[in-house]
Amino acid sequence: MHYQYNPYIWLLIASALISLFLGIYAALKRRKAKGVNSFILSMFVVTIWSAGNALEMSSIDFSTKLFWANIQYIAYCYSPVALLALCMEFTGYDRLIKTRKFLWFAVIPTIIIILVWTDKLHGLIRYDMYLDYNGSFPVIAKKYGPGFFIHALYSHFLNAFALVLVIKAVFFKITIYRRQAAALLMGISLIVLSNIMYISGLSPVQRFDITPVFFGPAGVIIAWGIFRFKLFDVIPVARATVIETMDAGVMVLDSQNRVLDINPAFEKIVNMTAPKASARPAEEVCARIPQLLNACTDPSINYDEFSVDILGTPKAYEVLLSPLSDNKGMLAGRLVIINDITERKQAQQKYMKQQWKLAVTEERERLARDMHDNLGQMLGFINLQSQGIRQELKNAGVEIALSKLDKLVDAARSAHDDMRQYISNVRHAKFMDKDFFTALSKDIYNFKEQSDVNVKLDIPSDFTGVELKPNVQINILNILKEALNNVRKHAEADNVRVSLSISKEYLCAAVEDDGKGFGSEHQDDSAKVKYGLSIMRERASEIGAQIEIASIEGKGSRVVLYVPVKGLENENENENESKSDVGR
Repeated sequence: MHYQYNPYIWLLIASALISLFLGIYAALKRRKAKGVNSFILSMFVVTIWSAGNALEMSSIDFSTKLFWANIQYIAYCYSPVALLALCMEFTGYDRLIKTRKFLWFAVIPTIIIILVWTDKLHGLIRYDMYLDYNGSFPVIAKKYGPGFFIHALYSHFLNAFALVLVIKAVFFKITIYRRQAAALLMGISLIVLSNIMYISGLSPVQRFDITPVFFGPAGVIIAWGIFRFKLFDVIPVARATVIETMDAGVMVLDSQNRVLDINPAFEKIVNMTAPKASARPAEEVCARIPQLLNACTDPSINYDEFSVDILGTPKAYEVLLSPLSDNKGMLAGRLVIINDITERKQAQQKYMKQQWKLAVTEERERLARDMHDNLGQMLGFINLQSQGIRQELKNAGVEIALSKLDKLVDAARSAHDDMRQYISNVRHAKFMDKDFFTALSKDIYNFKEQSDVNVKLDIPSDFTGVELKPNVQINILNILKEALNNVRKHAEADNVRVSLSISKEYLCAAVEDDGKGFGSEHQDDSAKVKYGLSIMRERASEIGAQIEIASIEGKGSRVVLYVPVKGLENENENENESKSDVGR
């Protein structure tokens, strides 16, 4: 290899030293910053380009010039790939790089490099090469083969793609890294445009590739971005890794309430993509959510809540709004952050229902204690006094008032029994919603003890009652108990059958007896019967059920309750249901 001094090489050496320094600096000082690997690779590649060009220019024989020209092809082919990787990482489009699919961009450059070093065998890149001594220093004259044009088109396609990404970051996005993007754009543009001028023959210096000369100024501009605007400290990849993946919806509005940007979470809420929403008024983007629109357009609102259906599922959200100011303290827009509070709202509602249910239970127990301590004792006293008076009158031989006293004693005893039954119902209601079958079995046992009537219980083996809402359980048990009380008081039956069955539409609960039914000889008791039946119908209405009552004189009675299947969800009572229970 033979060389001679050439004053033009100092520009190339200066460019090589600057790009080498930037690569080393980034490797030592910013090694953990995202995007820095692509920057280091870009700087080392252009260093090879500048240094190889300087050595080619200073060499004097054909073989030496050809060797360094081939070395430069490594930079020619890989610099567009490294540059695109840098721009993609800086602007947040780094998914291909992370998955290594980006390596496919290097396939064609690798093939070109192989063809360059084997050019003598096929001439696909260059042919008819010789030294041209017409200028101030000899250069390799050549003709280009089809492979070279493929390489040129592909390289400039990658360069154009990289430029588009950076231009978009500078001119089409209002972001905090705009100045960093502008510095990167200026540096890249110097390299790309000078190379285009050389290849197209528009370069002001003929026979000399001016592209490496501009690596120095381009490196200085990029270095300015590194030191002045901290290119790798405020890199927009943070948006892709934080804003893009946030569960919270984020929207940025300008001072005129136009949308500057939204993240994927916000896209789902407003059902509009970021490109479609960009630059549109908030009135259009948030039109389907009036409360959100009102919050975005009213400067006095900094917090609000709203609900909306997302893919058919109701969701509750809170919206937080804060002003954005420029470096002069002037209002530049507003930041809108939306958080999903559906689970929180559901938990609050569940808590409130539990609190209400607890309050209802406590009120019931208080009423039961008051009834036991006051009304219960009073009825007991009346009953005892009535029996005492009746016995004294009977002993005195006064029988004119005995029949009336008998009725008074029966009424007092019946009222006292009903009140004690109500207190019992209230006190065991607490475990009804936990053990329906146990509560029903206890009611049937009490009925058998009081009436000596044979009872058959027919319930599916897989039914436990846990499928029922608590208020549905209580009302079904009370209806069945009332039906059994009617049998005990009026039917004079020997056998009773209590059955439950479930179909696709209804839960069916029935009480059947073989008593005397509703006959004309029981007209005196008709008011009581009607009163009991009325209570059962009211309870059935409260749970959205239907009740059918059939009775044939001498052939017994049948009470059937139909509860819709939709009532079998295991949820807490709502407030209205609880209020109704308080009133009973």
